[in-house]
Amino acid sequence: MNRRMFIKMTPTALAGVIYGGAVKGKDGNPIDTRPNILFIMTDQQHAGMMSCSGNKYLKTPAIDSLAREGIRFDLAYCANPVCAPSRTSMATGIMPGRLGAFDNGSGMKRARIPDKVDNNSLGRIIKRAGYDTFYGGKVHMCSKLDPSNAGYDVYFSDRRDKLPEACTRFMTKKRNKPFFVVASFINPHDICFAYAAYKGKGKHNMASVDALYQQASSLPLDELPPLPENYAIPQMEPDAIEAHLNPNAVTPAITMRKTYNEKEWRIYRWIYCRLTERVDEHIGKILDGLREAELEEKTLVVFTSDHGNMDASHQLASKGLFYEESVGVPFIMKYTGVIPAGRLDKEHLVSTGLDILPTLCDYAEIKPPPHLLGRSLRKIAEGKSVSKWRSYVVSENGWCRMIRGQRFKYCVYDSGAKRESLVDLKNDPGEMQNLTNSHHCKKVLDEHRRHLKEWVKLSRDTAGLKYVL
Repeated sequence: MNRRMFIKMTPTALAGVIYGGAVKGKDGNPIDTRPNILFIMTDQQHAGMMSCSGNKYLKTPAIDSLAREGIRFDLAYCANPVCAPSRTSMATGIMPGRLGAFDNGSGMKRARIPDKVDNNSLGRIIKRAGYDTFYGGKVHMCSKLDPSNAGYDVYFSDRRDKLPEACTRFMTKKRNKPFFVVASFINPHDICFAYAAYKGKGKHNMASVDALYQQASSLPLDELPPLPENYAIPQMEPDAIEAHLNPNAVTPAITMRKTYNEKEWRIYRWIYCRLTERVDEHIGKILDGLREAELEEKTLVVFTSDHGNMDASHQLASKGLFYEESVGVPFIMKYTGVIPAGRLDKEHLVSTGLDILPTLCDYAEIKPPPHLLGRSLRKIAEGKSVSKWRSYVVSENGWCRMIRGQRFKYCVYDSGAKRESLVDLKNDPGEMQNLTNSHHCKKVLDEHRRHLKEWVKLSRDTAGLKYVL
């Protein structure tokens, strides 16, 4: 990755508004021609949990329609595969660890964040650009980034059935300026409670998950999704993975790895599919409202998830890991008549944590804050050429750093006899073989170590120095 691809992180004043999307209407009054922006986010949905990505075991017609009418990015990764850090990154354009957010606990406890980051968070900067702003659904960020404190005109707390109608009401209000709507749904995150249902100890009033578990348990095996192709535990899996799996977690992945049989894993996968279909239905209602109000051609729609879910791959569940199922996320952009329809991008590596904010700034015609390391995806989405796109994308947590290049993925962990992993995603997409001991891959391993060293310096990742080998 070339240093010139990024702007150094330096103190800055508030980003200036430079939009020029106003023309005069028939009455002589200015008309703002910038697009409305609808940002839809699910929780814990990995990139393969869409029928448009080839998954035969669920149906996601609403999400599929976005992909059919826009562009789907196949190489999109979250900045941290856990809720609060990932959401913090998307809201600020900053790697979450630079703000002290490495997990949900540290992510929620941030009493303050730097003024240049706070003043240029997503809600504040879009509001300052002249948009009417709405945030609906799950937040899971520190109080400084809570919608009530972060530039949103309206905050609607329901994250399930009532959210589509609330979004539609806000989008269809008469106004002379564009809107920015965040629709942040909780599902398919309820998969976290599948283990409690399995144990007969439903928590958090998740009766619907209990009901899904009972329904799945009564089905014959051939009506449940099969085990994933990468169900086996990988060769030379780094020791830190099992060491950091908490047996007391709501979803105790280490316990499930040791105790679940084939049927239980297939039940788990069936429930995950149904919860994803449930949130797709909610997304469909918002898209229907947009269409019925004749706002579809005036609105940029961006869809992603905060992180993925292991979904029985490598006999694991939940999140927080750097396998593709946990760190890879769906990412789709649609803007009718502007973004060419039906494209699948398999070339450009996307960091949802770093790239969403500059992309939305670009469409809102506002100057992005100069401290951001991400880049706008607008030209790529619209089929235009871009110069020297990044050669790798980074994800992190409190005990690992990941470098994902065009072909290889490199991870280094904080402890264990086997601290590193190197996977050839072209020939081993299921991540079954760790190539760190292969003499054929020594140059590749050294290259990715250099990438990490470069990134730690560039992003001022002082906590990452211990991962530089």
